[in-house]
Amino acid sequence: MKRFLLLAAMLALATTVHAQEAAPAAEAAPEQVQVSSIKDPALRPYRRMVRGLDAWDEKRALAPLASLRFELWTSDGHMARPDGLLLRIAGDKVDIALPVDADATFVLPRSQEAYADDADLVLNRKKDQIRWRPRVRTPGVPDNARRLGDLRLECEVAQAVRKEEIPLLYRAGAVAAGGICNLPMVGYVYRAPKQLVSATVVSGERRMELALDGGGAGFVAPLRDKSWDNDALVVYQFADVKP
Repeated sequence: MKRFLLLAAMLALATTVHAQEAAPAAEAAPEQVQVSSIKDPALRPYRRMVRGLDAWDEKRALAPLASLRFELWTSDGHMARPDGLLLRIAGDKVDIALPVDADATFVLPRSQEAYADDADLVLNRKKDQIRWRPRVRTPGVPDNARRLGDLRLECEVAQAVRKEEIPLLYRAGAVAAGGICNLPMVGYVYRAPKQLVSATVVSGERRMELALDGGGAGFVAPLRDKSWDNDALVVYQFADVKP
């Protein structure tokens, strides 16, 4: 769920079952990620990613029934193809393989050993080829909709990981507002699964059309508008795209 309208350095996209500890294989050698010939393979320092898990635990009230995974996207905005993607947490003493599922997502485990080792999240691709973003999903939400509390929690996870990337201009305001996700001068763009004709936030009988971004590739979510509760849905109307 990877940009903001006015804060391009952040990706609030659009958020876990509780992360399971990934255990290194004891009986057989784990699959190794070959990175010796790849420049800058580190996706993100593990300690920074753990800040996202901390935000997930702290803000769970936004989406108490949801699960958290992390998505891998190409730099041009498409879901990464999982074929051949190998991911691990790697340090001087730690090497933990992380399975990448068929939908190019993974679960990030907590590991005190990896934290102490100051390990990195390492992918067998150049750093500038693949992006990541949190994916928060509450069961039962229709395929053509997103729950607003899920989007809010995705933002909290993302901004916790990327807080060093927030421009100084916004940092003081973010503290006063209770976090970057609550800043009134920032709009939050979420990528839609398919091209949109419209996106509408709905709560009971109340409805409001949302601004689209990128010609319908995404929409601006009203994260900071607390008049919309966490169970409000952003409902998509997809464009009829010829194959």
